[in-house]
Amino acid sequence: MKAKWIACGVLAATLGWAAQTAQAEAGVTRNTIRIGQSAGITGPVAGSVKEQIAGAQVYLRAVNASGGVAGRRIELVTYDDGFDAKRTPDNVRKLLDEDKVFALFMVRGTPQNESILPLVAEHKVPLVAPLTGAITLHRPVNRYVFNVRAKYQDEVARAINHLATTGMSRIGIFHTTDGFGQDVLEGYTTALQARGVQPAAAVSFARPMGDISQGVATMNKANPQAVLVIGSGSEAARIIRELRRAGSQAQFVTLSNNAADSFIRELGDDARGLIITQVVPGTNSSQMTLASEYRSQARQQGVEPSNAGMEGFMSAKVLVEGLRRAGPEPTRERLVSALEGLRDYDLGGILISYSPTRHTGSSFVEMSIVSSTGKLIR
Repeated sequence: MKAKWIACGVLAATLGWAAQTAQAEAGVTRNTIRIGQSAGITGPVAGSVKEQIAGAQVYLRAVNASGGVAGRRIELVTYDDGFDAKRTPDNVRKLLDEDKVFALFMVRGTPQNESILPLVAEHKVPLVAPLTGAITLHRPVNRYVFNVRAKYQDEVARAINHLATTGMSRIGIFHTTDGFGQDVLEGYTTALQARGVQPAAAVSFARPMGDISQGVATMNKANPQAVLVIGSGSEAARIIRELRRAGSQAQFVTLSNNAADSFIRELGDDARGLIITQVVPGTNSSQMTLASEYRSQARQQGVEPSNAGMEGFMSAKVLVEGLRRAGPEPTRERLVSALEGLRDYDLGGILISYSPTRHTGSSFVEMSIVSSTGKLIR
């Protein structure tokens, strides 16, 4: 990939073009806009990350086939961090210093995104659609971070309200101890307090996940009616399996970070009846044109639509709209201003709005459940 960029640069290197390139914004050439990403292509979230990237590429390929943005093709440069937050800053430094990307996009994970915020501030580089619902990316507002999806705490509140309306009051939580888990724990505690309900049990685990038998025993001893399972795909799958093997009859609930076909396949029969909160419409939705547009473009390109892919597709639409509004000579500051100017931008059933004091694009949350055949039902 890098060799290709160098070759293209040599072919285009007239004196006039060289002078123009010298003055251009990082990542922007006459023909391309280069966007950077660090995500766990390998490791515990590899399945959902690949689906998300595939969904984003469906939209980017369609845009590029139609002439790109102001005549420039959008290139997505992705480095694997194995879902290890210690590796993410090195990837982002490489993207900024060597690949000279214009913006960052769809960095996956709460600690991963938190680890690069100093680099975002130092380079004043927009970070669009971080793949996390962590409150730290929303509050306080970071001028260069533009969230597309709803917050995890919104998902937790919706889940607990749903469980409460079905008569459940003994609700436990099994969560990771990192920023993601602590964020969800805060939302869980607040939502229960709003209903005057005490937690049934709160069990935590550290990453990398080791022996969780004691936590499983503690949770099952509390006999909760429902358990929120908060972790990455492989972690959540293991927790659910071990709780079930130990005799739990609880209703299990997990969040949108696990709304991936790969996660459901990994769980197998244990996925039946699992509730998963969603921050994007279902791929088979007949009410939102966003879903039909994604289905149509994905199938034209030979890509299997998925719920995780829908998030990538939706995120790419926001990125491209920001680039279009940044004008024919985009700069990072123009992209920031363009995104902050989005008001009720209709993606096809979901409205995206930003302002200088609000960088939470969508508050869309709905519930889904895994059927007996392993399909997500809304």
